[in-house]
Amino acid sequence: MSKHSAQFKLKVVNDYLRGGGYLRVANHYGINTTDVRKWVLTHKLHGVSALQKRGYQQYTPQFKLLALEHMRANKASPRSTSAQFNIASPSTILVWQRLYNEGGITALQSKPQGRPPMSKRSEIQALLAKPSEQLTHEELLLKAQYLEVENAYLKKLEALAQQKNLASKSKPKSSLS
Repeated sequence: MSKHSAQFKLKVVNDYLRGGGYLRVANHYGINTTDVRKWVLTHKLHGVSALQKRGYQQYTPQFKLLALEHMRANKASPRSTSAQFNIASPSTILVWQRLYNEGGITALQSKPQGRPPMSKRSEIQALLAKPSEQLTHEELLLKAQYLEVENAYLKKLEALAQQKNLASKSKPKSSLS
Protein backbone atom coordinates (compact mmCIF):
# COMPACT_ATOMS: atom_id res chain seq x y z
CA MET A 1 0.00 0.00 0.00
CA SER A 2 1.26 3.47 -0.87
CA LYS A 3 2.48 5.75 1.85
CA HIS A 4 1.57 8.90 -0.12
CA SER A 5 -1.93 10.25 -0.60
CA ALA A 6 -3.48 10.85 -4.01
CA GLN A 7 -3.49 14.61 -3.32
CA PHE A 8 0.24 14.57 -2.62
CA LYS A 9 0.94 12.57 -5.79
CA LEU A 10 -1.17 14.96 -7.86
CA LYS A 11 0.66 17.94 -6.35
CA VAL A 12 4.02 16.37 -7.28
CA VAL A 13 2.80 15.58 -10.83
CA ASN A 14 1.47 19.10 -11.34
CA ASP A 15 4.74 20.57 -10.07
CA TYR A 16 6.64 18.44 -12.58
CA LEU A 17 4.27 19.34 -15.43
CA ARG A 18 4.85 23.06 -14.75
CA GLY A 19 8.47 22.45 -15.75
CA GLY A 20 10.03 21.34 -12.49
CA GLY A 21 12.08 18.39 -13.70
CA TYR A 22 12.25 15.00 -12.00
CA LEU A 23 15.29 15.67 -9.82
CA ARG A 24 14.23 19.12 -8.63
CA VAL A 25 10.68 17.97 -7.79
CA ALA A 26 11.96 14.85 -6.02
CA ASN A 27 14.43 16.88 -3.94
CA HIS A 28 11.80 19.53 -3.15
CA TYR A 29 9.37 16.94 -1.74
CA GLY A 30 12.01 14.63 -0.28
CA ILE A 31 11.01 11.62 -2.37
CA ASN A 32 12.69 9.31 -4.86
CA THR A 33 12.91 10.37 -8.51
CA THR A 34 11.58 6.95 -9.59
CA ASP A 35 8.34 7.71 -7.71
CA VAL A 36 8.02 11.03 -9.54
CA ARG A 37 8.65 9.35 -12.91
CA LYS A 38 6.09 6.61 -12.23
CA TRP A 39 3.40 9.02 -11.00
CA VAL A 40 3.88 11.35 -13.98
CA LEU A 41 3.75 8.51 -16.48
CA THR A 42 0.74 6.91 -14.78
CA HIS A 43 -1.05 10.26 -14.70
CA LYS A 44 -0.36 10.88 -18.40
CA LEU A 45 -1.67 7.43 -19.39
CA HIS A 46 -4.60 6.95 -17.01
CA GLY A 47 -5.45 10.30 -15.45
CA VAL A 48 -5.97 11.38 -11.85
CA SER A 49 -7.89 8.23 -10.85
CA ALA A 50 -4.77 6.09 -11.38
CA LEU A 51 -3.05 7.95 -8.53
CA GLN A 52 -5.66 6.79 -6.01
CA LYS A 53 -4.75 4.17 -3.43
CA ARG A 54 -5.83 0.69 -4.44
CA GLY A 55 -6.45 -2.42 -2.44
CA TYR A 56 -4.92 -5.77 -3.27
CA GLN A 57 -5.16 -6.37 -7.00
CA GLN A 58 -5.23 -9.87 -8.46
CA TYR A 59 -4.33 -10.27 -12.12
CA THR A 60 -5.23 -13.13 -14.46
CA PRO A 61 -2.46 -15.15 -16.10
CA GLN A 62 -3.62 -13.81 -19.48
CA PHE A 63 -3.23 -10.21 -18.28
CA LYS A 64 0.24 -10.96 -16.90
CA LEU A 65 1.24 -12.56 -20.20
CA LEU A 66 -0.14 -9.59 -22.15
CA ALA A 67 1.96 -7.19 -20.05
CA LEU A 68 5.08 -9.33 -20.54
CA GLU A 69 4.53 -9.59 -24.29
CA HIS A 70 4.00 -5.81 -24.52
CA MET A 71 7.24 -5.22 -22.63
CA ARG A 72 9.17 -7.61 -24.90
CA ALA A 73 7.63 -6.43 -28.20
CA ASN A 74 8.13 -2.73 -27.44
CA LYS A 75 11.45 -3.19 -25.61
CA ALA A 76 9.80 -1.30 -22.76
CA SER A 77 11.12 -0.99 -19.24
CA PRO A 78 9.28 -2.52 -16.30
CA ARG A 79 8.48 1.03 -15.10
CA SER A 80 6.83 2.08 -18.35
CA THR A 81 5.03 -1.25 -18.65
CA SER A 82 3.67 -0.98 -15.12
CA ALA A 83 2.47 2.55 -15.90
CA GLN A 84 0.97 1.43 -19.22
CA PHE A 85 -1.01 -1.39 -17.56
CA ASN A 86 -1.63 0.55 -14.30
CA ILE A 87 0.24 -1.98 -12.17
CA ALA A 88 1.22 -0.66 -8.75
CA SER A 89 4.90 -1.66 -8.79
CA PRO A 90 7.41 -2.27 -11.60
CA SER A 91 8.96 -5.03 -9.50
CA THR A 92 5.72 -6.99 -9.92
CA ILE A 93 6.44 -7.28 -13.63
CA LEU A 94 9.97 -8.49 -12.92
CA VAL A 95 8.55 -11.22 -10.68
CA TRP A 96 6.10 -12.24 -13.41
CA GLN A 97 8.94 -12.34 -15.92
CA ARG A 98 11.05 -14.57 -13.69
CA LEU A 99 8.11 -16.91 -13.04
CA TYR A 100 7.27 -17.08 -16.74
CA ASN A 101 10.87 -17.84 -17.69
CA GLU A 102 11.02 -20.64 -15.10
CA GLY A 103 7.63 -22.28 -15.65
CA GLY A 104 5.69 -20.76 -18.53
CA ILE A 105 2.12 -19.51 -18.29
CA THR A 106 1.18 -22.06 -15.62
CA ALA A 107 3.68 -20.40 -13.27
CA LEU A 108 1.68 -17.16 -13.62
CA GLN A 109 -1.37 -18.75 -11.96
CA SER A 110 -2.22 -17.19 -8.60
CA LYS A 111 -1.40 -19.35 -5.61
CA PRO A 112 -3.91 -19.61 -2.75
CA GLN A 113 -2.94 -17.36 0.14
CA GLY A 114 -2.81 -18.34 3.81
CA ARG A 115 -3.36 -21.64 5.53
CA PRO A 116 -5.70 -24.25 4.12
CA PRO A 117 -9.01 -24.50 5.98
CA MET A 118 -9.27 -26.97 8.84
CA SER A 119 -11.26 -30.17 8.48
CA LYS A 120 -14.93 -29.93 9.29
CA ARG A 121 -15.46 -30.93 12.88
CA SER A 122 -19.15 -30.09 12.59
CA GLU A 123 -19.80 -33.40 10.77
CA ILE A 124 -18.72 -35.36 13.85
CA GLN A 125 -20.68 -33.01 16.11
CA ALA A 126 -23.78 -33.61 13.98
CA LEU A 127 -23.29 -37.39 14.29
CA LEU A 128 -22.93 -37.17 18.05
CA ALA A 129 -26.04 -35.00 18.36
CA LYS A 130 -28.26 -37.45 16.44
CA PRO A 131 -29.93 -40.31 18.32
CA SER A 132 -28.33 -43.66 17.50
CA GLU A 133 -31.62 -45.02 16.14
CA GLN A 134 -31.57 -42.48 13.29
CA LEU A 135 -28.04 -43.27 12.11
CA THR A 136 -27.10 -45.54 9.22
CA HIS A 137 -24.72 -48.46 9.70
CA GLU A 138 -21.75 -46.45 8.32
CA GLU A 139 -22.58 -43.47 10.54
CA LEU A 140 -22.80 -45.75 13.60
CA LEU A 141 -19.39 -47.20 12.80
CA LEU A 142 -17.91 -43.70 12.39
CA LYS A 143 -19.50 -42.56 15.67
CA ALA A 144 -18.19 -45.66 17.49
CA GLN A 145 -14.71 -45.11 16.09
CA TYR A 146 -14.73 -41.46 17.18
CA LEU A 147 -15.94 -42.37 20.69
CA GLU A 148 -13.23 -45.08 21.00
CA VAL A 149 -10.53 -42.56 20.09
CA GLU A 150 -11.98 -39.98 22.49
CA ASN A 151 -12.12 -42.58 25.28
CA ALA A 152 -8.51 -43.66 24.68
CA TYR A 153 -7.40 -40.02 24.70
CA LEU A 154 -9.16 -39.34 28.00
CA LYS A 155 -7.68 -42.50 29.58
CA LYS A 156 -4.18 -41.46 28.49
CA LEU A 157 -4.75 -37.95 29.82
CA GLU A 158 -5.87 -39.35 33.19
CA ALA A 159 -2.86 -41.70 33.32
CA LEU A 160 -0.48 -38.81 32.62
CA ALA A 161 -2.12 -36.69 35.31
CA GLN A 162 -1.79 -39.52 37.86
CA GLN A 163 1.83 -40.10 36.85
CA LYS A 164 2.62 -36.42 37.31
CA ASN A 165 0.85 -36.38 40.66
CA LEU A 166 2.81 -39.44 41.89
CA ALA A 167 6.09 -37.95 40.69
CA SER A 168 5.49 -34.71 42.55
CA LYS A 169 4.60 -36.61 45.78
CA SER A 170 7.65 -38.86 45.62
CA LYS A 171 10.15 -36.00 45.27
CA PRO A 172 11.75 -35.20 48.63
CA LYS A 173 11.34 -31.66 49.76
CA SER A 174 14.65 -29.91 50.12
CA SER A 175 15.23 -27.85 53.20
CA LEU A 176 17.14 -24.64 53.01
CA SER A 177 18.61 -24.39 56.49
